[in-house]
Amino acid sequence: MAQTATAPVTVNENIDGPVKLSFGKSLFTFIFLGPVWFVFLHLSLSTALSNQIVSLQVILILISALMFTLEFRKAKPSPVVLVIWVFNCGVTGVPGLSQIMAGAYPWPLVVDEGSLVVAQACTMIASLILIMLLDAPHSQKSQNSISRNLSRVRVRNLTILMVPALFYAVRSGGGLGSFFSSRAAISAAKSAAGLTKAQSGLFVTGAQALVLFVCVGAILLRKKNPKDPIANISLAFSGIGLLILGNPLSSSRFWFFTVLTTLALCTIKLTPGRIRFGALSLFFGSMFIFPLADYFRRADHSFGSVGSSAWLTGDFDALQITGAGIQWFQANGSVWGHQLLGAIFPVIPRSIWTGKPIDTGIMIARDSGMKFDNISGPWVAEGVINFGYLGVLIFPLMIAFLFRVVKFRAELFPDDFGTILNGFLVGYLPILMRGSLIQASGAAGLFTIYVWYASPKDRKKARSRAGLPVLSEPVTLSKVP
Repeated sequence: MAQTATAPVTVNENIDGPVKLSFGKSLFTFIFLGPVWFVFLHLSLSTALSNQIVSLQVILILISALMFTLEFRKAKPSPVVLVIWVFNCGVTGVPGLSQIMAGAYPWPLVVDEGSLVVAQACTMIASLILIMLLDAPHSQKSQNSISRNLSRVRVRNLTILMVPALFYAVRSGGGLGSFFSSRAAISAAKSAAGLTKAQSGLFVTGAQALVLFVCVGAILLRKKNPKDPIANISLAFSGIGLLILGNPLSSSRFWFFTVLTTLALCTIKLTPGRIRFGALSLFFGSMFIFPLADYFRRADHSFGSVGSSAWLTGDFDALQITGAGIQWFQANGSVWGHQLLGAIFPVIPRSIWTGKPIDTGIMIARDSGMKFDNISGPWVAEGVINFGYLGVLIFPLMIAFLFRVVKFRAELFPDDFGTILNGFLVGYLPILMRGSLIQASGAAGLFTIYVWYASPKDRKKARSRAGLPVLSEPVTLSKVP
């Protein structure tokens, strides 16, 4: 038999596959995230070397810009990791340096230089620990995980629940007119209706989270079957609900951004180029576009501070409040997780839990004698107030434990559970990091419950993993002689 010689075929594994960003583009990214802002703020080398607080803030910016760039240039950059460094550089870093150089901070509370130095150090250490934990390799056990994908019946059930929840939220907020007027009108209506914070969080914020989830779930179901009646009906009702509860006039700036990000990340194919574009857009948007969204918060629909002057406002109080949190801990000691319990159980009313903690930002403001107490409670300050300086390690461990599950299921073992939660967390992460945690945890917790309920484990794979026969397949029984 004649044999045909076959020439070896060389396969280029990089064809159509993701590749790292070039060194030149990576360097360009690093410069525009870090060093260029020193020129923008007219920072001289002598000032940077002679002032300890300025020096540490410069180091914080450079480390954040470097870590962002290292993730940014990967073949498959992680959106969650990029958002963490965007927050450190674009919310805490550059605006914080602007405040230090101007000698002016967002709020009228005095933070000594020693506390600011500790705040800078704790922010750098906690962030690096968190990233190392997020990037640690997964165990073999986690690589054998069972998929969690959307159940049509459960999405239908949540759609049925969503309809009365939507009506209640609209009614308690003063009717449709309020939701297309301003957040002030909605708050006034809820106060007039006698809603407590717990009731508002459970029924109004819960309705916002439910509407967003049903909309995302319906979109993913339609991708699998465009003619699915449950998906189409759910999408129609949730779309109307999202227009009411998720528009920029009725929702906070953070929630509106979360809605847009969740919809985008769950419906668009996340190529490395799109992830990089989104990360850079978030960085520059957080510094220059986000403050302009005050237009939707104000009853007179006027713009607040614009450009670098906005960095001296409460939108960028992360550095100051982290320092104030360190100062509070040094004066009062840690609360050993008491504040964290409030974040884990935010919907329990104070009439039942009389010792329920108040928001960390409110606690800091009142301790400082501020009349206005709606300030942030950054995650590093939360960690130190809850567990002392051990919180710099404990909080990253807790966050990484939760986020690794989502990051793994979204990037390495993609299923509906990971895709939806990853999209939500990328959008909601800025408010979770800015805090206060008690105020921000309600929507995140409820959204997670909805996703968990609607995406059960794949029973076929679970039975196969346990060595049991898959029920959907015929089982042949042999007769015993």
